[in-house]
This record gives sequence, structure tokens and C-alpha cells, in this order.
Amino acid sequence: MHKQPPHLNMTLVNSLFVSLLVQWCAAAYAETLDEPDIQYGRFEISRTAVQLVDQSTMESMSEILDADDTITWQMYVPDSYDPNEPAGVLVYISPTAHGGMPKGWMPVFDSENLILISADQSGNATRTKKRMLLAALAPYVVSERYEIDPERVYVSGFSGGGKVASIASIQFASLFNGAIYICGAEFWSNVAPTLLSLAMSNRYVFITGRRDFNRELTRNIYAKYKRAGVANIDLITVPNMAHSTPGETHFREAILFLDQRESIQEAGN
Repeated sequence: MHKQPPHLNMTLVNSLFVSLLVQWCAAAYAETLDEPDIQYGRFEISRTAVQLVDQSTMESMSEILDADDTITWQMYVPDSYDPNEPAGVLVYISPTAHGGMPKGWMPVFDSENLILISADQSGNATRTKKRMLLAALAPYVVSERYEIDPERVYVSGFSGGGKVASIASIQFASLFNGAIYICGAEFWSNVAPTLLSLAMSNRYVFITGRRDFNRELTRNIYAKYKRAGVANIDLITVPNMAHSTPGETHFREAILFLDQRESIQEAGN
């Protein structure tokens, strides 16, 4: 039996929309897992909105998603994936219309037993609510075919995608155990105390570059998290990096922090 991620039990648009959405997704995927179609490497996977959401729920979220929409995610599954060792999942929110893996990250997914999923048509030109919805659905799309570790479900994004990831990580704190905000983040507002309490126990990494024009913004949001009492946070400043995604070394450092493990450099000291 495939492990499903924790239920989304908070409000994105309204509590009815979220609870109906998650209940339906869990039931729908449970019916299709008898003979999973395993793929490895880079590929894309598409679902229509009606495949993901039943009619009654579709009506409650019609302002975000049309029933005839086809949603495409870019995925990467390491060749080493083993269903006997459930993989972690990183949902990546791109600032552009094309999803996918940033340059240099593949070795980390290969060595750390991680699956990537990133929605297309979820860039900065797309409404924030829709980008959050696609990010929240992504782990369920992965769990349709792959055994995933519900304790290693993370969200990340770059620039505008980082800002959306910072909203989604709090609003869906029972789904995402950690987050990586790259050159962009926002501080939470109007969050229910019970949800905020859950979010405070998760892990967060802020990444910026010394030449990033969003450096001070990123540092300021990191400081706000710290003042708010979030204990498990890290700030990585990449030398010589401008407004871009980090390479393998610093991305690995972020993943190891979310996994609560030491980096190679730290372990050797």
C-alpha cells in the first residue's frame, strides 16, 4: 500500500475546498495503485482537472481551476529509486512558465533519494492561488506511482517562486515538512494559531547570493522567522551568486538541513 502524505487540513481558499479536495485525491489514487507505472529519469506527467478533482469540489474552486484544464508537471525520478525505501519529494515552484529542475541539482536527487516534481504554467504570470494549488496537489500526483516518505515532503521555489513557496509552506504546514526559499520569500500573515504552531515545528532554509538584488529582503524575512521563534532555520549566502539558483554544493547543504543531517564538510570537522 502506498503511503499518502498527511491530509491538508487548513484553508487555502476556504476549508470546504481543501478538505473535499484532499479526501477525493486520496480516494482516487488509492483506486489506481494496483499496478503502478514506474518511470525513471526526466519525464512529464499530465492530469486534467477532472481527474484530480470531483465535480462538487470543482464547483467550489472554479475561480482557480477550470474543469477542462490539463495540468502538466515535470518530474525527475533517480535510477536508484527503490519502492522498498520510500523517497523524499521536493515540489519546486519555478518563476517561469516551464517547470523543471534547476541546473546542477541532479546529483543531489540521485544521492539523497529524492523525487522532483514541478508544475508547468505555474510561473510569476500565474495567479498565486493557482500556483499554491498545483504545489499542494503535486505530492499526491507523485504518490500515485511512487512510495514516498511523508516525513520528507518539501517545497521550494526561486525568486517569485520562492515567495509562493514561503506562503504554501505555512498554509500547508501539515503537508510540507520543510521548505527552501531561494532569492525570494514573504513573511506570513493572518495565519490561524493552530496552523502556525504546526508550521513553527517544520524546517526552513533561506538561500541568497552576495550579489543577489533580493539579498536584504531574504535576510530580513529570515530575521523575522527567527524573531517569531522558528527554531529550525538556516540562512545560506552563496559567494559570487547573483539572482539565481545555487549549484549542487549549497543545494545539498539545504537538503541535508531539512533532513536534519550534517553536511559532508561539517561531518569531517
